[in-house]
Amino acid sequence: MKSIELDDISKATVGRFVWKCYIALAIALFARSNTLETASKCLLLYAALMMMVASFKRQRYYAGSFNHWSEALWLAFVAAGLHLLQ
Repeated sequence: MKSIELDDISKATVGRFVWKCYIALAIALFARSNTLETASKCLLLYAALMMMVASFKRQRYYAGSFNHWSEALWLAFVAAGLHLLQ
């Protein structure tokens, strides 16, 4: 079976997504409120920022590669999952 190769933009997008998840969890650990709720709100903020970046760059959702829209969708999905867990 042939492995899937990501282009440089997709690799950068996945890397940004992982770092934002780490940062949101680190912020949530130091917050005085519910950890999952705080992480969810941080991820939603990141998702909104990525949607603004994608809009300003005039990007479109593209199935062949990941971009800021993909990252925004992933962040919103993880934020919704954390919200459901609390």
